[in-house]
Amino acid sequence: MEQVSTPVKSPPLLKIMVLNAQDLFLFMDKHDQTSLEDLTEIKWQLMSSSLFSNKSKDKCLSLAQTIRDSGADIVMMTEVGGHESLANFARFVLNDEYTSLSLPSNSDRGIDLGYLIKKSLPYELALHSHIDFALPSPAKRFSRDVLRLDLIRNEKIEMILLLVHIKSKLDLRKADFEGRTRRVLEVKGLLQIYQKLLVHQVPVLVGGDFNGHAGEKDTEEEFKAIYQETDLKDIALLANIPEEDRFSYIYFNRGGNRFVQQIDYLFISEKFAHLIEPSECYFPRYKNATGLPLPIPKRMEQKNTLPSDHYPFLASLKL
Repeated sequence: MEQVSTPVKSPPLLKIMVLNAQDLFLFMDKHDQTSLEDLTEIKWQLMSSSLFSNKSKDKCLSLAQTIRDSGADIVMMTEVGGHESLANFARFVLNDEYTSLSLPSNSDRGIDLGYLIKKSLPYELALHSHIDFALPSPAKRFSRDVLRLDLIRNEKIEMILLLVHIKSKLDLRKADFEGRTRRVLEVKGLLQIYQKLLVHQVPVLVGGDFNGHAGEKDTEEEFKAIYQETDLKDIALLANIPEEDRFSYIYFNRGGNRFVQQIDYLFISEKFAHLIEPSECYFPRYKNATGLPLPIPKRMEQKNTLPSDHYPFLASLKL
């Protein structure tokens, strides 16, 4: 009797994107039901009565297309101009396919943290802020927040996400060189929050914009505690993404020299590394309106045409 082999089904994947959306302000309080396709850039800007300009229509559409093309189920987003902006982005630009969750942060620039969660996901969601989490003086509080999202099914937490936007190296007041004191304290506070959540015995993912090199090789000083005090690992490294492709940010120094680096990360405990699907982990690159890849910028003016000054990172985990 001939035996017929039954194909083994691959486990479903949960695709999680980390994305700094660069000043995603989007206010539509004057929207008159005109379809998105019929709104010129001028009319797009006139939809808002805010003092903040709306992020350009083309850049919003490009961000949305990047999210769709990746199949992201969850987007951990930084530089969100408040819950209203994120909700408008989900409703008007992503065709209401995602639930938007955001809470006010400590940001003095109005750039908060937020999540987009595909409505088809079978989870209940719980959001928690840490804006009042006490850091040692002189930092006192996170410069933004550590925004926690619990994925819950059958009244049990199955996964926890921690979204962070570490303070940048800018020191406009000349009081803390490269913000090092605050940055060290924010990382320590983040790790304290992470370690307290280990009691749930579920994957706790830590991601966002770290505003510096937090990788395991040539680690900047403020991030060394990640490897000294926890078993967190960079998913991009665990997925064996080639080093030359592991970058999320391009900057140009005053001489016009170009540098690439990874400053956006998604970390996971080493004991959950088996959940990673390496072939579905990568740094999506932006495309133009016809779907062709935009070149990696070699000049500042090219960078300014991108929908964000950061590239996203996508991680895929087996459920």
